[in-house]
Amino acid sequence: MAAVSCGLLVTLAACGIPGKAAVDVSPTRALTGPKVVAIMGTRTEVVAALEEALGEKGFTFVRYQNRDRVKEPLGPVRMGESTSDNSKYAIEVIPDIFDRCMGGGFQLKSMRVSVVDRSSNELMLRSTAKGRTEKCPPSSGAIFHDIANAINAAWQK
Repeated sequence: MAAVSCGLLVTLAACGIPGKAAVDVSPTRALTGPKVVAIMGTRTEVVAALEEALGEKGFTFVRYQNRDRVKEPLGPVRMGESTSDNSKYAIEVIPDIFDRCMGGGFQLKSMRVSVVDRSSNELMLRSTAKGRTEKCPPSSGAIFHDIANAINAAWQK
């Protein structure tokens, strides 16, 4: 009985631990140019939360378009719309969500965020994280802000 209650206590405590992010691949050189990045894949709520944290650091976002396949627009271009994204870097976010938190955050099994140089297809930076994100009271982590800080620190000042 004591072993079961001890195991349950450890499991519950682990769910309440704030999340942390780590940089697995650091850039060998500074990322250059304007802080405009293309977001690869579907814009999920997790991606939106990361975009918000990066936006606080001055980043702007464009829709990812594969440069090899986009030769010309498929239809009429609306005023103010660009047919190419002209971003030097792309960000790919692969989350594995365990659950949503009451405050609107996420309990992540894992998340991988990669920054890729689009001209060379070189992996510039990779960060991984797990645990509770921002907006997960009472023990919120700072995963999105940690990753945004790592990407911002990699940019040439």
